[in-house]
Amino acid sequence: MEVHSNSSFENISEGKDLVRFLSEMLEGVELPEESLVYEQCIYRVPHKIRQANDEAYNPRVVSIGPIHHPFRPSGNNRLKPMEELKLQYLKSFLNGAQLSVGECVSKLKDLEISIRRCYAEPIQHSSDDFLKMVLIDACFIIEHFLRYYSFQDWIKRDPLFLKPWLANDVALDLILLENQLPFFVLEGLYNLAIAPHATAGLPSFVDVTFNYFKPHNQQNIEPSNVRVQHFTDLLRIFMLPSSVDGGLPERRVDVAHHLYNASQLLEAGLVFKVSPNKCLLDLKFHKGVLMMPCFKVHSSTEVFIRNIVAFEQCHHPTSPYITEYIKILDFLIDKEKDVNILVDKKIIVSLLGDDDAVATMVNNLCSNVTLPHINSEYRSLCDQLNGFYENPRNKYKAIFIHEYFNTPWKIASTIAAISLLLLTLIQTVCSIISLFQG
Repeated sequence: MEVHSNSSFENISEGKDLVRFLSEMLEGVELPEESLVYEQCIYRVPHKIRQANDEAYNPRVVSIGPIHHPFRPSGNNRLKPMEELKLQYLKSFLNGAQLSVGECVSKLKDLEISIRRCYAEPIQHSSDDFLKMVLIDACFIIEHFLRYYSFQDWIKRDPLFLKPWLANDVALDLILLENQLPFFVLEGLYNLAIAPHATAGLPSFVDVTFNYFKPHNQQNIEPSNVRVQHFTDLLRIFMLPSSVDGGLPERRVDVAHHLYNASQLLEAGLVFKVSPNKCLLDLKFHKGVLMMPCFKVHSSTEVFIRNIVAFEQCHHPTSPYITEYIKILDFLIDKEKDVNILVDKKIIVSLLGDDDAVATMVNNLCSNVTLPHINSEYRSLCDQLNGFYENPRNKYKAIFIHEYFNTPWKIASTIAAISLLLLTLIQTVCSIISLFQG
C-alpha cells in the first residue's frame, strides 16, 4: 500500500508541474479570433502548393525581407552576391536624398511593430538585425525603381541595366510572395527622402512603382485608384476588373465541377473569338460565341500566376478571382490540340514555341489549390457552355458545317451540287408542265 501511495504522490507532484508549465505557456498566447491576423499580408507559400513547382516561389538572384535572407542558417548561397550591390544602392540612395542612416533607422523603428505584423510567421531576427535588413532591402528597391524611372540617365552605367538578364531576374524576384516588404515601408522611406524637395514636382512612390511594373498594367489602371499592400498584391490588382468596368462579380457558395474542353466545344459548333477587353477575367458567352481576352504566355508567366494564386489562397480565400479564371482555362485546355484552337483564334499568344508546354503549364497551375466556390458569373458561364455542348441540334449543325462547309473546296463543291440539284429540279418541273400542256 505504501508503494502505491508513494507512486500516487509522485504522479500528483508531476501533474502540478505540468499544470504550471502549461499555464505559463498559455499566458502569452492570443486567441485566434483576437490576434492580429488581419494585418498579415506576406506569407510563406503552403507546402502542398509548392510541391508542383518549388522553384516558382524562390528568388533567383535577390532576397527581399526575412524569409529568404541569404545569411540565415538555411540561406541560399546564390543570393549572397547581390548583398554587396544592395549596400552600393543604399549608399547611392542616402547620398542622393541627403539622408543619414540615423534618420532612416529612426523612421523604421517607429514602424517596426507594424512591419513585423505583416508577416504571417514570427520573425526570429533581433530588432537591430531586422531593421538593418529592412533598410538595406527597401533602399535597394527604391534606388532601383528611381534609376528605372530615369532609365536613359542610367542605361550605360547602372550594374543591373548593363546586364539585362540580371535586371530581368531582379524584376521577377520582386513579384514573389515570399520576397516582399510591406508597401508602406517603401513609401515611408521614399517620402522621407523627398520631403525637403516637396515643391520640385517629384513623382510619388506609387507613380514610380507603376512605371516599373507598367508591362503588367494592361488595363492602364491609375495609381490614384489603388491601395497596395506589396508588389504581389499590385500585380493581382492589375488583373482585376477596374472600377470603370463595374467592379467585381458577386459570389455564391457553389462549385463548377466540369466544363467541356475547347476541342469538344468547337466540335459542337461553339465559336471562339478574342475579346478587345484588356481584363483577362472578362469572359462572355452569347449566341454560340465565347469571347475571351488575349492571354499572353511567356517564360515568366508560370511564376507570375503561381505567386498570385498562392497569395489568393493565403489572403483572399473568399475572393480568389485570378484562381477562378485559371480554373476555367484549365477546364478548356486538356491537351495540345485545345491550345492549338485558342492560339489559332488569337486568344492565347504563346512565346514558348510549344503548345504542349502551354497545356502542361495551365493544367498544373491549380495543383493542390483549394477552390470551394466560384463567382456567379463563371458558374453561369460553365452552365451555358455545357448546355450548348449537350444540345443535339448544335452537334448536328456543327457536323453538317464540318462536312460541307469547312474548306473553300467543300463550299464550292456543295454550292455546285446544290445548284445542279436545283437545275435538275427545275428541268423536271418544266418537263412535267410541258407534258400536261401538250
